Amino acid sequence: MTNAKDSTIKVPSLTESIAQWKRTVEAELKGVSFEKKLVTRTFEGVAIQPLYTRVDLGGLAALNPRPGEAPFLRGVRPFGYKNNSWLVAQEISAATPMEFNAALSADLMHGQDCVVMDAEKISVDSVQKLSSALAGVELTAVPVCLRAGVDATSVAIRFLELAGSRGVTTGRLAGAVTADPLAVWARAGGLPTSLDSLYDALASWTRRSAEDAPRLKTIGVDSAIWGDAGATAVHELAFSLAAAAEYLRALAFRKVSPEVAGVRMQFRFAIGPQFFPETAKFRAFRPLWTRVLSAFGVSPQLATSASVNAVTGGWNKTRLDRHVNMLRVTTEALSAVLGGVDALHIAPFDELSGRTDDFSRRIARNVHTLIAEEFSFTQTADAAGGSWYVEKLTDEFARKAWELFQDIEGRGGFAAALRAGYPQQLVAKAAAEKADAIAKRRLGLIGTNLFPNMRERPLVHSAVAPAVKVVFAPGTAIIPVVACRAAEPFEALREASDAFAARTGARPKVFLAKMGAPLQHKARADFSAGFFATGGFEALAKQSFETATAASTAAIASGASVVVLCSTDETYPDLVPAFAQAVKAAKPAVTVVLAGLPTDAAIVTAFRAAGVDEFIHIRANVPQVLANILKKIGALS
Repeated sequence: MTNAKDSTIKVPSLTESIAQWKRTVEAELKGVSFEKKLVTRTFEGVAIQPLYTRVDLGGLAALNPRPGEAPFLRGVRPFGYKNNSWLVAQEISAATPMEFNAALSADLMHGQDCVVMDAEKISVDSVQKLSSALAGVELTAVPVCLRAGVDATSVAIRFLELAGSRGVTTGRLAGAVTADPLAVWARAGGLPTSLDSLYDALASWTRRSAEDAPRLKTIGVDSAIWGDAGATAVHELAFSLAAAAEYLRALAFRKVSPEVAGVRMQFRFAIGPQFFPETAKFRAFRPLWTRVLSAFGVSPQLATSASVNAVTGGWNKTRLDRHVNMLRVTTEALSAVLGGVDALHIAPFDELSGRTDDFSRRIARNVHTLIAEEFSFTQTADAAGGSWYVEKLTDEFARKAWELFQDIEGRGGFAAALRAGYPQQLVAKAAAEKADAIAKRRLGLIGTNLFPNMRERPLVHSAVAPAVKVVFAPGTAIIPVVACRAAEPFEALREASDAFAARTGARPKVFLAKMGAPLQHKARADFSAGFFATGGFEALAKQSFETATAASTAAIASGASVVVLCSTDETYPDLVPAFAQAVKAAKPAVTVVLAGLPTDAAIVTAFRAAGVDEFIHIRANVPQVLANILKKIGALS
């Protein structure tokens, strides 16, 4: 009879299983570093592991509370809530109140359920103009959110007067009339008056709203300006907390309690392109905000009252292959929805033109409908919750954001940090790192730095009104945070090559000298074609060659201003001197490029002496290389 003890199968623990898995993977990597090959680092400095298990949740805080329970990791809506929807808060580009109203009226009839107006950009300097912009809008049925810039006083007075003229009591108004002097200060680099006087105005409006229009938010915290400047998710979280804490202190000094001010916050975030990190960012915000309010002695439950708005960011949007923007905003919108936002703006794919049309706005609104109705994301609270990866990422982002927030507080608070240029420096560094990744195509923009579509017409800029010179109050000048787009260097290249084609009748041409069998040249030929296509070059690559003489003869005959030799490192010592010298002897003005970069500096020097002008490889700065070549052929000044 078999002993039961002897027949027991030993099941390894989870820790042992993970260790065994890692040993197996490392054996398959054959000496390649596990960390370098399988671990990815985000721009926030978080290491993304190839595998997550329940072991990764050890020590994580705030995992147990249900939806609607502090600290609101799983959202502010209580367990059993039937509708986890968000406001369709599409922002409208318009030059005049009448133009704004025409677009708004159409949008409200087709799915939009919130009015968002940037009162800085659309002149509503009278009750009549505001009435024109909001004509036909039922103020008791649709939340109206007015972003007033540095001071909301005048806009708020007009809005309340408009409500009174329509017989609407101010207590029934929902939405927001917000001022955000800190964001305007950071964006503009100065203020029209002192920050203290703007705090006075904000406190006065907040007190009046608390008494007369308690459902209106009055304090804006716009972190989207940082996201659009290239900030990381951790930067956005930390800066939003720091700005909100600054407002709470400033208003408390002016006899507006943190309980009153805290519930009147409207946060605005940009949604970046990294899906899971963005989901983690939004999930991390509520627990962090709860922690800030608790530090001010405010009940954690009041954290549910702040509004979290999201807008698809502009940093990664492109004028080239514009319809890819539809895909970008769709994934971004879903990441924000999974993160539990209260209101959402999904940019029309042609928003960069400055003149969106009915079709692009309809497509953007339909994304809301698809996520809510087709994919049923309104039916589940915290749909991303329970994922070991998402939970761990949320915790890591929250910890890093809190650390940076404390750092800013230790420097005297957000206003003091802005004066010193500290947040601006952090964002400039992050933006430079992202720009480098885009330039070297480690980070892709489909249709722009990867797989460009030459047949797609780029978006055209609308006429921009001349900038109005702003006079800043003495002592308010700081380093401004400047919005940027990752695609701009590539768009400049394409614009130059398009202009060259219009002027000469043909695009700049690059001849690919493919040597030998496909196995010998294909990888580098494909890389080279894609490299030059991002700058609008037409590749000539119909045949391959067996000898350097045949390749150079064909290259010279092609008439191309740029020729690229595509082969292997092993064959280059024999091919490069003969090929480059022959091309340069026949046509000295032709730019000779080698696909690849030898590791031996002496070989590089020898190849340059033979006539090679440029080396293209995975570490090359694509816009820089192509700009130099376009300048050389007269396509770029």
